[in-house]
Amino acid sequence: MDISEDIVTRKFSGMSFDEVLEYLVQEVKDRNYLITRINNIDNIHERLNGDVAKNLKFKLYKIVEFCNLESCSQLISTDLKAGVFMPVKFAVYQSDNQEQVFISFLKPTSFASIFNSERMNRIAEILEKDMYDILDEIIF
Repeated sequence: MDISEDIVTRKFSGMSFDEVLEYLVQEVKDRNYLITRINNIDNIHERLNGDVAKNLKFKLYKIVEFCNLESCSQLISTDLKAGVFMPVKFAVYQSDNQEQVFISFLKPTSFASIFNSERMNRIAEILEKDMYDILDEIIF
């Protein structure tokens, strides 16, 4: 894998972190995906103090996990090991020194290529298109 090609990142300006996150979650739901969990990685700020907290390079960081049970089942049925990539994730984050909010994701076609399966790649292409469409729909 090549990080510069396999991880997609979009930058959003003019909206707060919470607004971007809210729009993202709504767009995911609008496409019949289930939000399985939102990991609040930024809660670490509340537990750390002193120099350790100052060394963190982010202000806010959430990982939004989601899936569509039908497409997830199809991917896993293609190869049972495919579950290591499920559920699909968006990382939503804001650096300490920036106002912009970033959203990144691993292209589903990148992980599907590991399995060398035409069927898995077709399903991954649909999922990847949905992920791009979700980002395109976020109002900024």
